[in-house]
Amino acid sequence: MKSIRSTYVAISLSCILSCATREGKENAEQPLAPVTNDPNKIELVAQEWPGQKPTLYAMPVHTGLDKLEFGNPSELDLNDQDLVLGMTLNEEQIALPLSYMEGFEVANFTSNEESYLFTWCGLVGAAQMFKGNASGFDFGRALIGNNLLMVDRKTQSVWNQLSNESIHGELKGSKLDLLPSIQTTWKYWKSKYPNTKVLINKDTVGAAFPSLLFKKPYYTSWQPDSGNFYMDQEHQPDNLGLGLEIKDSAIYFPFETLFEKTSPIEYSISEQSITIHFDESELTAWAENSEGTLLPTTIAYDWAWESFHPESYIFEYDQE
Repeated sequence: MKSIRSTYVAISLSCILSCATREGKENAEQPLAPVTNDPNKIELVAQEWPGQKPTLYAMPVHTGLDKLEFGNPSELDLNDQDLVLGMTLNEEQIALPLSYMEGFEVANFTSNEESYLFTWCGLVGAAQMFKGNASGFDFGRALIGNNLLMVDRKTQSVWNQLSNESIHGELKGSKLDLLPSIQTTWKYWKSKYPNTKVLINKDTVGAAFPSLLFKKPYYTSWQPDSGNFYMDQEHQPDNLGLGLEIKDSAIYFPFETLFEKTSPIEYSISEQSITIHFDESELTAWAENSEGTLLPTTIAYDWAWESFHPESYIFEYDQE
């Protein structure tokens, strides 16, 4: 895939240790002998580190972030290019700066008695919002497909971020409800919604990665087949794109392809008309249905999306 113009590669943010390989969805073929008696760990076949093959592993579980609160945007250290997850809750626009997710990667939030789950996996480039539950979710310090794992506190079921699916435990095979949101920059979100509220985190206790608390998130250039993973990498979003599922179909819109045509783009999938919007200056995209309603989507690397959605369509202009 060709490189994005240097104009869009100029963002330099900070470092992250997060999730992350394509072969991760495969189970290791080995005897499943017990590896721990620790009740605070969950025994499953998973990756301990990015790029590893899955093996039987006693996964530590770290408490998810529970103390998000609203802060005054004018008093916060937010730069224009800081990544945020934007959403509408109870008819109010809200931005969650992903810097507050760096040390936790999993956060719980309640609004008007509705529970929400926020996730951020920097190595696949994806932030998402799900319908949560009253018990909440924690961070599983292991990987499937080089991707973040979350643990349901109520049942201790383990969930995979990009598949939205439970891969271990009582609820194995169940799916989380992905909710509409926009992963973008603070500059774009505040220009679109100047009265937006901002969720912040003042809690530094219990983070899975304390040294990364409040670091500026960025997109890495690491890929599963590229060899060693290095934490200090520049912002290189060459492989980003927008993925979504409609009924039983999935489609992925590579940003490199979206650069080639003026937004918005009308598209039909599973007998449903959708509109894809792309802002190349802020490297963000989102989808709406024919009534203009925001659809659940995911910004992620092409290799990550395809590893969890192998039957996904890849958008090309000759498909129109």
